[in-house]
Amino acid sequence: MKNIIIGTAGHVDHGKTRLIKALSGIDTDRLEEEKKRGITIELGFAHIPNDAGYNIGVIDVPGHEKFIKNMLAGIGGIDFVLFVVAADEGIMPQTREHFEILKALGIDDGIIAVTKTDMVDEEWLEMLLEEVTDYFKGSFLEGKPVIPVSAATGENIELLKEEIIRKCDRENKRREEKELFRLPVDRVFTMSGFGTVVTGTLVDGTVKVGDDVMVYPHMGEGAGGSDGKKARIRGIQTYGKETDTAIAGQRTAINLSGISKDDIDRGDVLAVKGAVCVTNMIDVRLNMFSSSDRIILNNSRVHLYAGSDEVLCKVVLLDRDALAAEEECYAQLRLEEPMALRRGDRFIVRFYSPIITIGGGIVLDTLPEKHKRNRPEILERLDVLNEGNIKDIVIMKTGERRFMKQEELACELGLLETEMEKIVSEIDDVIVLSDRTLISSDKYNRLKESLESIINTYHEANPLADGIPRQELLSRLRTQWFINDDKLLLSMIRYLLDAGVIVDKGKSIALSGFKIEYTAEQRALRDKIAAMYDDAGIEMIRTDEVLAMNKDKGIVNAILSELADEGKIIKINPSYYISAGGWQIALDTVMSFGGEFTLADFRDKLGTSRKYAAEILPAFDKAGITVFNGTSRVAIKK
Repeated sequence: MKNIIIGTAGHVDHGKTRLIKALSGIDTDRLEEEKKRGITIELGFAHIPNDAGYNIGVIDVPGHEKFIKNMLAGIGGIDFVLFVVAADEGIMPQTREHFEILKALGIDDGIIAVTKTDMVDEEWLEMLLEEVTDYFKGSFLEGKPVIPVSAATGENIELLKEEIIRKCDRENKRREEKELFRLPVDRVFTMSGFGTVVTGTLVDGTVKVGDDVMVYPHMGEGAGGSDGKKARIRGIQTYGKETDTAIAGQRTAINLSGISKDDIDRGDVLAVKGAVCVTNMIDVRLNMFSSSDRIILNNSRVHLYAGSDEVLCKVVLLDRDALAAEEECYAQLRLEEPMALRRGDRFIVRFYSPIITIGGGIVLDTLPEKHKRNRPEILERLDVLNEGNIKDIVIMKTGERRFMKQEELACELGLLETEMEKIVSEIDDVIVLSDRTLISSDKYNRLKESLESIINTYHEANPLADGIPRQELLSRLRTQWFINDDKLLLSMIRYLLDAGVIVDKGKSIALSGFKIEYTAEQRALRDKIAAMYDDAGIEMIRTDEVLAMNKDKGIVNAILSELADEGKIIKINPSYYISAGGWQIALDTVMSFGGEFTLADFRDKLGTSRKYAAEILPAFDKAGITVFNGTSRVAIKK
């Protein structure tokens, strides 16, 4: 069954609520004050019964200028608008304001209902219909149905309902994957015996009874505002009926367990973990309404409305000092409280004081760095976010200073992880590390150059060291690249090792191909030590005796490490190395035993002392060549 949400719009007292009642049978004014004053103050909700198989939800918004903030809490999630203009008054201030808001929010379809036709004569109505048609020319409502109706007499109500049903047969632009579920909360209350209940328009995804969800941004007692608070779906209602599942495009009431009413407010977002980004700063494309008589100056404070939320923010204009009517620019909005958003979300801004609607725009980046103004590279970056294809955006985002895992970038771009995996697999210029961090080729090259510079600097200062100590390298990378995640650092090192850029020396890391540069005297010492081990064969030399050959024990240790790396000697334990030839003789001896053998058997067959045999055999055990059962050993045939 297709799910459609309609929103009303129009000036106060133009008959929106009465028209909805005529279409649905439901009075959306539920507050005593609304009935007393005869105007809508809060959002109202209804559904239009039909035989066409559609779930048609209706959001009735306030028309009075004092309640625009309430209107904005509900209008953003609609599929199309039922724009109401009263026949006896025509185009009025909130007609214009609501129309500008709808355009800024990206609403692209609708029906115009000219109400109260019973209050005017035919000549007046004909003139009014012409005025309405002219007003909407050049907009998304040009050419859309204009239907004169009267809720009082019922004139054309059925015709309007038929047109609404026809309009419902449209492409579904909402995504229904469970991983994208989010519902901006527009009402919170408690019900006796049930507990906390929230309502909202389910704008993306699907949710089921029993699902775990998060409330973002969690602002309850003791909360930091960005981590969210966990809750569980206890029950679901859509259009007054109990159901196990709610789908994108439905007005939904959700009974939550594990969370109190005090922990949720209008403006919060109910979502699965990773479906939204909680942020205090966003990059946007901002445009001023053509009707605005105000100017936004750089660093102005404005009211920001997105989803059902409202926060104050500072506007940083990135390429100018002021933004006037009909102008558009890139800006960074620095929020005074966190919001839960997704790239591509639409928003509205209102002047700080007096609070009047002046513009709107689209979110380009939910987690940007703080920008300096009038920087060409920043504006070019925003051009990519605004106009570039998704692959260009992924390459750019993975090349920036902040490191992002695949699932984090998917969240930021409003994609499924599987979609992100596919996109990344099709881009040669993006590398996936073992911890799922994404790095562009350009960023990888900069990282590699940085690492090579660190190691080279260390080699220059320590010419006889076989490499930089591992922990020192990690510490320097952590400082240079602002990395606090040790798993990320190790993933980077692992990738560079696999790529052959660096080699692992155990406790140190060296550049591939690095060799210690010896003086002639040191080279002679190296040759002498190598010859000593060759001459000793299986009769090994104690390491401390070798170290005593030179006052600088550092050079001797460097020589021993290099000979071991070259495979000319093998480290038995801290006290002994053995020549490669000696190791092979001992290995051949072990393998010649047909079954179990003892230390004495090995000593006698090898023709060496018990002392040397006792040093060699544990090294074979450690290497997995032999297995020791406490009294004898057996060789493992490979």
